Amino acid sequence: MSIPSLLLRLPLLVGVALLSLVPGLLPFPAQAQSQNLLLQQALVAVGSEPQFPEQAALSLQALPHDWHQSRPEAPSEFAAHPLWYRLAFDAPFTQPAGPLAAYIAQACSNVQVRFNGISLLTRGRMVDPITDHCFQPLLVPLPPELLRPQGNLLDLQLAGYSRQQLNSSQRSARLSAVEIGPLEALSQRHARATFWRQSLPQALNAMLVMMAVTTGVLAILYRRERHLLFLSGLMLSWVLLSTRFWIGALPLPRHWLEIGLSTCLPAITLFSLQFFLREMGWRHARLNALLLAQCALVPLSLVVAGPLHHFTVASVWTALLAAELVAGMAFHLWLRWQAIQARPLDSTVQRRDFTMVCTLLGLSIAAVLLELMLSQLQLPMWVPLTPLTVPLLMMGLGLHATVCVARARKVAEHKHVQLEQRMAEKLAEIERSYAQMAEQKLEQVTERERKRIAADLHDDLGAKLLTIVHTSESDRISTLAREALEEMRLSVRGLTGKPVHLLDALGDWRAELVSRLGQANINAEWKSPAEDVEHTLPARAYVQTTRILRESVSNIIKHSGATHCTVSCNVQGGDFQVVIQDNGQGIPMELDGRLDKGHGMASMKARAKQMQGQCLVESGQGLGTIIRLTIPL
Repeated sequence: MSIPSLLLRLPLLVGVALLSLVPGLLPFPAQAQSQNLLLQQALVAVGSEPQFPEQAALSLQALPHDWHQSRPEAPSEFAAHPLWYRLAFDAPFTQPAGPLAAYIAQACSNVQVRFNGISLLTRGRMVDPITDHCFQPLLVPLPPELLRPQGNLLDLQLAGYSRQQLNSSQRSARLSAVEIGPLEALSQRHARATFWRQSLPQALNAMLVMMAVTTGVLAILYRRERHLLFLSGLMLSWVLLSTRFWIGALPLPRHWLEIGLSTCLPAITLFSLQFFLREMGWRHARLNALLLAQCALVPLSLVVAGPLHHFTVASVWTALLAAELVAGMAFHLWLRWQAIQARPLDSTVQRRDFTMVCTLLGLSIAAVLLELMLSQLQLPMWVPLTPLTVPLLMMGLGLHATVCVARARKVAEHKHVQLEQRMAEKLAEIERSYAQMAEQKLEQVTERERKRIAADLHDDLGAKLLTIVHTSESDRISTLAREALEEMRLSVRGLTGKPVHLLDALGDWRAELVSRLGQANINAEWKSPAEDVEHTLPARAYVQTTRILRESVSNIIKHSGATHCTVSCNVQGGDFQVVIQDNGQGIPMELDGRLDKGHGMASMKARAKQMQGQCLVESGQGLGTIIRLTIPL
């Protein structure tokens, strides 16, 4: 499993594990350990005095004690009058090693503890505004010098608000049973409870803030991911709402503080719906206006209702907002499914994403419904489940969005690389086309220039040489002029660029070579190909071959002293081969042992090389000379 997939599944797996612990997190009837005392009854008196009112009317009350059940009447003041609880117990017959302590799982909201008339602890103020400590367990060490064998009195003064004055029944005034036992064992229970109720939710919210910053930065950097701004706002709104679990003393009346917390709910709904819908590219101007108006209507309606009807109005809004959230999540899943159906060929990754998002949103719907139930019913839990699961689910959504951005970035980079490759290929193709066009243009220009030069030679120089041939009184001058005229005609033929049939070339070469050798009293033997050939020679190849043959015949006439010369022509394997062999005295070796110096051999080999062929010379003193010319057709 890849690291992004593991990170994406981690909050999901933890959320599922926490939801599976719901039965174990629900409170069971309190049971003390074998060596501990569990105090489940107390004498109750109403009073704001700094110590237990001995003269006040007393009543016996079972613990846990929920004020909204036993004191349903609307208080005359915003904060209900504090209650005093007196719990009596005898010291254990066999005292354990170490001091004792009193463990109070929940004292909502503020409490004062007195033991045998001595004040041991005061947490928060007893008048409005009362700070919120509903989710903090309480551990009170009992000094050994104050402990009596019998008749110990533990007095607790509790101050809090009725449920009607709050937006959640989880924070209405309540006192749990009190457990007396060894300080060391109860300290461990207190540390565990503090971790689950305070430390872990705070850590998760700190992580949620970092995730909100991350998604916000991604939304700013990538324009197509602007919907992540709403996810960032959703996370920050939840963090602000979660301050109710550890909110301290604020210089605000409790009524306005509750209005502020309730205002977070429509903001959460707004950010959630906008994120879910805009992620799928769905926008609706009227819906946006209604969501914004809802953010103003919620606090306005709470202000109009007043502090004594806060819970009723907040409950209606909470149910309505929860329904909107559930409907928005369901619509988001429907849009995702429609997107998968619209592109079935590219649905593998989408189906995996759909499964992941469906699971996350399903758990989110369960968390919304659980929060709705807990806000309406006083079902205290040893661990606040919603503050643990919701941040994990939001982080799961944030990680999923981050993975999607990374995946889109990877795909974009891959497409960018492919585009660069295609651009490089197109540029190379353009360069090749341009080179071909330039070469063709150069050939065209060269061809025109060759034709112009050939025309000038033929018309000007040819006419003058021909005049010399016919008018000169000297035979030698006439002969030289005639040779120059033939050489000029050969050059002109090469410049015109017209290909020459090989049979015609063979006829020209045979006539010229046999004639020249005969004039030098050398017996010439010409061997043509065994069969007719249909090949052609380029004009330049014809000219270069003619000059090589002329140079070879000139060397035989001038230097060989031969009486017989054989010229063999053949076409084999796409090559034209000429072998010229004489019976002369051969070519003497030069000082460095080479045959290509003098007698025009270097020029012959250079001309053959220009035609992509080769010219080989074999000779020895008194052994005659063999010239092998091979050129490709």
